[in-house]
Amino acid sequence: MNEFLIVTGWVIKALELFILLFLFYSFKQHRFNLFFGGKSSLRKQRDHELHSCFLSALAVLVFYTASGSLGRYILSLPFELVQMRQVYYFALVCTGASFIIVLYLLHAIRGCSFTPATRLIAYIAVAMILMNFAQLILRGYLNNDILYHVYGPYIISLNIATFMVIAKYPLYKLVEVRLARGEA
Repeated sequence: MNEFLIVTGWVIKALELFILLFLFYSFKQHRFNLFFGGKSSLRKQRDHELHSCFLSALAVLVFYTASGSLGRYILSLPFELVQMRQVYYFALVCTGASFIIVLYLLHAIRGCSFTPATRLIAYIAVAMILMNFAQLILRGYLNNDILYHVYGPYIISLNIATFMVIAKYPLYKLVEVRLARGEA
């Protein structure tokens, strides 16, 4: 199990780096138009896809980092075991719900449509919220470890799926540019 966690940790870090490079590249190319551009910058479906992917990647990286830091902080607090479980899983449920709300608000404020990838990311976030809520009830209130061995691989798999969905768009664009140049 430790080898699985080490390998998935490196996979997630590689996907994070790839997505971060995409964010920097997109920001360099489009400047503040990705954040503050008006409706005039969203003329084609490709523009909506770029802006939606940019907003989704930014939200995922911010919330992934924030929830990891929050989780480590909560685990370092001097609580009893049951109280710590309650606070930990409740914070993860609230962070997941906040992520979905922020993702929706970013798209609504920006005026771009949800792409299928963004919808899939939101569905994955709902699946994580449901698992964390189940753990809150089971481990936090009922002191039952029935899902304990399923929880870790399930959440890690969903995190990897989220990063792969986000990385699909920049990877597709990279291959498209290479094909247009005749390099591939």
